[in-house]
Amino acid sequence: MTLFGYPIETVYSTVLIIVGIIILIDVLTALIFSVGIISLVLDLLPIPGSVLLYFLGFASATGYFGEKYTSFSSSTILIAAIVIGIAFSSILYFGILLPLSRKSDSIAYETKDLEGKVAKVITPVPKDGFGEVIIEMTAGNISKAAKSDENEPIGRDETVLIIDATDSFVTVVPYEPFLK
Repeated sequence: MTLFGYPIETVYSTVLIIVGIIILIDVLTALIFSVGIISLVLDLLPIPGSVLLYFLGFASATGYFGEKYTSFSSSTILIAAIVIGIAFSSILYFGILLPLSRKSDSIAYETKDLEGKVAKVITPVPKDGFGEVIIEMTAGNISKAAKSDENEPIGRDETVLIIDATDSFVTVVPYEPFLK
């Protein structure tokens, strides 16, 4: 079978090589500029550009190896290549890319998330000054500069409640649990 006047194996291998080069350029530019140049262009499409590239890569590789090593008809191989391309690019999108893009799957925290948390003083908070507290989070411990809301000193190893949080420090008050 021929496509555009070329044997179908040549078309599959050419698409595979071109997609491989595009992915390589995208990865290299992402390493240099923190964003892939090809991804910026392809993200204008209704589906993510990386998914389209991987679909074309999987489909062309399947088509090439199917034509080269099997005796199935070219139309059967083309249908199989499309199905396999859709399957693998769907696994990539729904199994890897989509979960990674969700904020809740991130270990990062927002500053306002600290408000209402209980912390332990690791450097005493003096009157009219700053100390340091450590907050236990699911992703690990966070240490922040702290000042007293009531402008009273707070000693080391005391438990405090964070009532306000900014990027640079938290405001705390001594914490006393309801039940002892």
